Amino acid sequence: MSLRFLVSSTSPAALAAMALSLSLATPTTVSAGTLVAQIKDRNGNPVPNAVMYAIPVGTPVPAVSPTASAIVEQQMFKFEPFVSVVQTGTRMRFPNKDRTEHHLKVLSGPSAFEFKVYTRKEPEPTLVDKSGLLTLQCLIHDWMSAHIYVVDSPWFGKTGRTGSVVVEGVPAGDYDVYVTHPSVLIPGQITPPVPRRVKMDANNVQVIEAKLELVPKAEPTKRYPPTHYE
Repeated sequence: MSLRFLVSSTSPAALAAMALSLSLATPTTVSAGTLVAQIKDRNGNPVPNAVMYAIPVGTPVPAVSPTASAIVEQQMFKFEPFVSVVQTGTRMRFPNKDRTEHHLKVLSGPSAFEFKVYTRKEPEPTLVDKSGLLTLQCLIHDWMSAHIYVVDSPWFGKTGRTGSVVVEGVPAGDYDVYVTHPSVLIPGQITPPVPRRVKMDANNVQVIEAKLELVPKAEPTKRYPPTHYE
């Protein structure tokens, strides 16, 4: 297994301070709580671009907004963001800000689409209506890749450089909390195999620690275009 949850009687000082700050300073709705997670690699270093989402147990999931949308740009020969998380039913936009053409294609995942993204143009938004991990690549510039997690929940987040993520406004109830990263899943697998069951109470903060049993590869970097593209 390439990921495991860390269980301890006390949270790390940094997470405890974060949780205390949220409980004191963040206004929350009645019967809603906050999930806080810290994700580390096998060497104990923080992991960016890790994803956390919570699926309610025994209760329905609120429907996605009919206007929900998210953007994955193509800029400086890089997909930005490298990792996205959206609720099932979201419409994805793929604007091209480079001065050259890209050819975006889903290499693996529950939805299949591809299109040429012409210079300074944007294709029609694409509906992602099946949950799972979409892996994208540019067929012209093969180093360009990105990942979109399509999840059956509005309660999700992604870690930054500190390896931490905060998801607020989680209603009271039982949840299966999933933590994952593009380096963890087998292509085509919809969800991580082992969730963590948590109980959310009114205005509480749940702190989760997880460790990847690997060191994820860094995301692709931006590249300056060749002079003949200018």
